[in-house]
Amino acid sequence: MQQYSDLEKAALEVFVTSAEDPIYACRADLPPEVFGAFGSFFSRNPKDLRGHLFDAIHGRIKGHKIDDESAAQENLMKLAGGEFLSPAEALRSGVSKSQAFFREWYGKYSHKSIANTVWIPFVGTQVSQLFARQLAFDQLAFFIEQSTRYVKFDVENLHMDAAIMKSSHRDLYIGTLQEAADAYQRFTDLAADHHAKEWPFDRWLRSKEGQDDPIAKAEDKSQRRAYRRELKAMAFDVARLLLPQAVKTNIAWILDARSTEWDIAAWKGHPLTEIRRSAELIEKAGGAIAPSLLKYTEENPYYGEQYRNFDGALFADLPAECMKKGVDVISYDPDALDKSLAMLLSRNNRSADVSRLLGFVKDKLNFDDKIEILRTVTKKRGRHDEWVDVEEAFDCMSVTVQFRSDIGAMRDLRRHQKWDRNEGIYTLDNGFYLPDVIREMGAEAVSTYEEVMGRTFDAEQIIRKDFPHAAQYLVPMAAMHSITMRAGLDQFQYFVATRTTPQGHFSYREDAYNLATAVCKAHPWLLGLKEFPEGKGIDEVYENAPLKGILRPYIGETGLHT
Repeated sequence: MQQYSDLEKAALEVFVTSAEDPIYACRADLPPEVFGAFGSFFSRNPKDLRGHLFDAIHGRIKGHKIDDESAAQENLMKLAGGEFLSPAEALRSGVSKSQAFFREWYGKYSHKSIANTVWIPFVGTQVSQLFARQLAFDQLAFFIEQSTRYVKFDVENLHMDAAIMKSSHRDLYIGTLQEAADAYQRFTDLAADHHAKEWPFDRWLRSKEGQDDPIAKAEDKSQRRAYRRELKAMAFDVARLLLPQAVKTNIAWILDARSTEWDIAAWKGHPLTEIRRSAELIEKAGGAIAPSLLKYTEENPYYGEQYRNFDGALFADLPAECMKKGVDVISYDPDALDKSLAMLLSRNNRSADVSRLLGFVKDKLNFDDKIEILRTVTKKRGRHDEWVDVEEAFDCMSVTVQFRSDIGAMRDLRRHQKWDRNEGIYTLDNGFYLPDVIREMGAEAVSTYEEVMGRTFDAEQIIRKDFPHAAQYLVPMAAMHSITMRAGLDQFQYFVATRTTPQGHFSYREDAYNLATAVCKAHPWLLGLKEFPEGKGIDEVYENAPLKGILRPYIGETGLHT
């Protein structure tokens, strides 16, 4: 490992966390493009990235050398002394014709593999729910989105689709959105009043004591502040069902340059003006961070045609049919127990043909032996051990399911980025979700809710004749929707553990319990059972399950939200 003087270490540690440790992180002052360029050397050059940084500061990059050693020394001193307003300037001044340098090395050492290492942080403000859904299809886009629980959405500033606003549907579009906006405002207040009556402070506090929540031991002032906050959150959970897809949100995400480049090219052919415009803005913003990497961003007509649904060529003329909440297993492997054990044995033994291990499991182990292996694997699993297997052994067997639920719940389910997913165009053809809590709020609340849904559906049917994709902006979060998702069994158990917690939204909690029931009926061995008991719910079955180390749903009273 190269040795550096104290001055050189201080200069390097402006860009990295350590000039000496074998593992280190790169600081924000190291431009992503520089990280990618120097990282590209690894495939052909054994030198540490810090060595390349040092060469850049000194102007010693091959083919881009600077003869002025005094300038290099000045760079070191300024960096070490914190005199550069932007430390990245030291690298730029140390590498002449920097963009030519980047293009040369990216081209030489594979554009795509280098682009994978350059991650770009983006922020989208005042974007619609349809933008957020489109972004979430990119499984490498890790995002944080404005919460419908903790933020009262601005329903006075909804997305006005440019094409619709120029059409004869303009007034119908605006009027329909305005009615939904007014209902959202009213339901926020109605739901807050309802929950205050259903959950008076004393009952709420007792529920916290039952959950061993720290707030139960806090001072009265803090408890009442938390109580009001939770009432407000619960009200938003109900009211969000009325929010249309035109409601705007803020979202921050990071994405590698390769995926960003792909999205830009594909989105440029999207039928929604908002998505096409977003592609241009992402290209502009990303180009300011990694200009030499976003190279192949021309519109991709192949993917554009798919976004346009082949202009109706694959349309299936099915009559509308109302959906009910539920989960259906589309496909699974009946031999998943044996194959999962073979995978676990494979990872915990010297390398062997997996088919031999599978034969061993089938021929040498009875059901009790197999469950005992799973107990051995999970017996020390603690509360914060999210995964069954430390690597990927338990994810090699997958299950494909269909969720039938409201779009609002789907908004939360799509956060599980490692699940593959497929879904159609948003519509009210499938009916809408009417939760028990709205029925409990009284006949007037139910009537208002149903009227908004009915008039929105009428408007959607009219507008979609001319604008089949833009009509989605009208569709409320309450609309029932189908989404097909696939993941490994470790992802499945994590989903159930995450989405059944007391803090979860009542809608997706129901979806998570439905998922647990459906998958455990296909794979009862996940609970140590040969068969799932007929006519029993997941809560009762889990309570008496012989194996609880794999699946860990929350069973108990929910109370309000934290």
